[in-house]
Amino acid sequence: MRASPGRLRVVVAMWLAAVVGLTAACTESTADPAPSPSAPSPVVRPLTVLSTDPIREADPAAVTDPGSVVLSLNVFQRLMTAEPGESVLKPDAAKDCLFTAATVYTCTLKPNLLFHNGHDLTSSDVKFSVQRALRLAVPGSSAPLLSTLRTIKTPDPLTVRFLLSRVDTQFGWALASPAASIVDEEVYNADEIRPNDQPVVGSGPYAVSALDSGELRLKKFDPYVGRTPARMPDVTYRTVADSASLEDAMTTGTVDVIWRGLSTAAITRYTRQVQSREQGTTDDGYDLQVQTGTRVLMLAWSSTSKRRLNSDLRNAIATALQGDRTLDSVVPGGIPNHISAFPLGGRAEPDVTWTNRIQLTLGYDPTMRNGRDTATQIRTRLEDTGGLSVRLRAVDPSAPGGTPPDLMVLDRKAWTATGLAWLQPYLDAPLPDSTANVRTLERRYRAATTEADASRAMASLQRQAAADLVLLPMTQSDEYLFTAPGVQVPANSFGPGWQLGLWGIIRD
Repeated sequence: MRASPGRLRVVVAMWLAAVVGLTAACTESTADPAPSPSAPSPVVRPLTVLSTDPIREADPAAVTDPGSVVLSLNVFQRLMTAEPGESVLKPDAAKDCLFTAATVYTCTLKPNLLFHNGHDLTSSDVKFSVQRALRLAVPGSSAPLLSTLRTIKTPDPLTVRFLLSRVDTQFGWALASPAASIVDEEVYNADEIRPNDQPVVGSGPYAVSALDSGELRLKKFDPYVGRTPARMPDVTYRTVADSASLEDAMTTGTVDVIWRGLSTAAITRYTRQVQSREQGTTDDGYDLQVQTGTRVLMLAWSSTSKRRLNSDLRNAIATALQGDRTLDSVVPGGIPNHISAFPLGGRAEPDVTWTNRIQLTLGYDPTMRNGRDTATQIRTRLEDTGGLSVRLRAVDPSAPGGTPPDLMVLDRKAWTATGLAWLQPYLDAPLPDSTANVRTLERRYRAATTEADASRAMASLQRQAAADLVLLPMTQSDEYLFTAPGVQVPANSFGPGWQLGLWGIIRD
């Protein structure tokens, strides 16, 4: 058992007692009822955020989708973080982290860190959490970014030493990703993903008070020690089915923040309202925030597709999409060391070298904004080549099983604003003939100690990705966030990769 934290235990006990007290007040009555007020105070609903992005995984080691990242960022801490879109690491649970030797990354924890259940957060929990993420190795998670780790030493409760297998100047960024979220080793199983119906125990600015398939309810964790303290006492993140449901909530004024999910038509309509009204709001009074270039769509080949190794087919598909492409690399514009690696526009003539039409399946996430429309447009372009027949399939990423589609539309946000994070879907499964070169280039990038060396290695990785054509950049566009009157979402209310951070939102 851990030593009692004394004063800190009292603080948490008081916080927990307040929560219990609120519940007990609703069920117990031992005194005479007070006189009814003549005008009862209105019930103030929690700050409410709506999105079409569902929370599929509450265990941060298993996070692979945008909605689940929202939970992991707000409920769990990591040693390091970064301001949204920035390329400089900042400490979160750590007081500081630095290389104390070429292959030793040493972090000192902030004192007085606590989990939501009152347990102390120590270096032992950090070691357990990182090793657990690597052991579980959930496909599509950020765990591969930790791959250079050899072992972890914890000489005292506040010190963590990561001993690396080779030089990796990017390791700090791995510790800012969801898989490196710190969990309570007394609660989480070292060898199994924690089911969503089990209590979620983190140390972040918000604690989970309830979680079901469509709603996440959060309560501010007052003992939180970190970079992003919560500003609202209660927040509800609710998933709805479609753009129409988001629009209805705006019309009735029952939502404070709309985050992802509005259709292109709805966004166009609301944008025109904002531009035409003197108040600069929609007709329903909502403000508009635009995040330039933070929505990225790509098309990825499944590593298990039998068609993936056909180079003529990969080239024909890439060429067929060239006219619609607005993103010229798998590393988006605005990310350090981005280069132009894919052609844009022009007259593209796919070269169909086969006789019989090839059958392909194209998957898309049905919760994605304009998901089916986007997939339909891609199908049209591919079938216009004259050599392909494409069947669309709605795919729920949280329901594994069955044969994956040959191609999948990705609407993803990288864990951090780094080239390596954006390249991860490619690095996880390069073509067999390219694997050795890709691994060499990745090691070279991780080992780079000068900007010139890093730039050269990252450029080579992007060119290799463009040669292999198993991950195709499609579009880079804006994200739109709508806020109700009196609601503010400051710029620091987002994670390192422009994921929504609920901690900074405030309502008058």
